Amino acid sequence: MKTLLTFVCFTLLSTQCVSKKATNKQVEPNAKEVVFIYRYYTRGFYKEHHVNQEKIKTFLDYSKTKFTEKDVIPMDWTNALDLLTKIDLKEFENLEAPSSLRHTDRVQHGELTIKINNTTFRSRNFDHGNPPKKIKSIVGQILSMSEND
Repeated sequence: MKTLLTFVCFTLLSTQCVSKKATNKQVEPNAKEVVFIYRYYTRGFYKEHHVNQEKIKTFLDYSKTKFTEKDVIPMDWTNALDLLTKIDLKEFENLEAPSSLRHTDRVQHGELTIKINNTTFRSRNFDHGNPPKKIKSIVGQILSMSEND
């Protein structure tokens, strides 16, 4: 009787462990869900690019009613993810802008937001075309992906 009870308990425990491993793989996929949002604006002008692994959606007005969509080139997406790994996300929100021409309406305001799974990282405003040095390459990559046809 003890042997039978031990065998049944062992079988149940091993089955539960295997099923738990299968559900953990579904919850934590290897590829993170990453979305880059770059927007630049001033009085009377607004443009916002949403870039994910599959699509680039560009909003052309403040109300986000006019937009364009296009597919992402896989090589560009890989380059963007490589550049993302070089950014210290803990410092990201505190990066200082190298110039402040946007305060006088001489250039557009720029802002980069990075969403990784359910976490959002938002940069401080900077002059469009002159981002902080540590994110200059990723901003350039996003604009290149978004504006090239």
